[in-house]
Amino acid sequence: MSKKQDVMEKLDKVYDPELDQPLTDLDFIDDITIEGSDVEVKFRLPTYWCSPNFAYIMAEDIKEYVSEIDWVKEARVTLDDHCASDEINHGVAQGKQFSQSFEGQTTGDLDELRKTFRIKAFYSRQDRFVRHLLNKGFSKEELVRLTLQELEDITLSEEGIHLRDKYLQKKKELNHPGTCINAITDPEGNAITIDDLSDYLLGIKTTRLSMEFNGHYCRGLLEARYHLEKTN
Repeated sequence: MSKKQDVMEKLDKVYDPELDQPLTDLDFIDDITIEGSDVEVKFRLPTYWCSPNFAYIMAEDIKEYVSEIDWVKEARVTLDDHCASDEINHGVAQGKQFSQSFEGQTTGDLDELRKTFRIKAFYSRQDRFVRHLLNKGFSKEELVRLTLQELEDITLSEEGIHLRDKYLQKKKELNHPGTCINAITDPEGNAITIDDLSDYLLGIKTTRLSMEFNGHYCRGLLEARYHLEKTN
């Protein structure tokens, strides 16, 4: 594997926090420069005014993931064409918190925002997986009774395995308690009753559709801004 492939493999793990899609799929990665053991990743966003806190999360994650590569000595991140490029690029390079980089402009840091986006991503991935199971013949009663062990043991198609793994990855990130045995739960790890399931499924579907709409909208803005070839 080449050095650039090493970097791209790590960048595939960096997600837009609002859209729950990889920056590589969104075409946000603009350029990768490798000089020996130093790597610079340049990225761009759909508009000049994209939220600085979202951009800061992405820049931090790019630096963190690329720095994990064993041959990388220094990972630099550059956000181009953004209203807060200077603050973000300098802050991430110095390892500062978001509030330190925007001192006097904000009092908050990004932990709570990251948690909010993890929950939205959990809902979206859960909706895709649950609807896959329902389409394959699972009843709602079977869903609320399904345990994590049973979920690991059931036979699934390649698509089903992919959806299950994506869902369980986000479930793990939410640090559900060890006493949680149910496979289909709310973001806190609580079981969902059959009486509450229909309303719950409607809520997570709404979240997924909103995220998907925002994803298509951002792609369109990026394509128009940088005159990119339209993607499906």
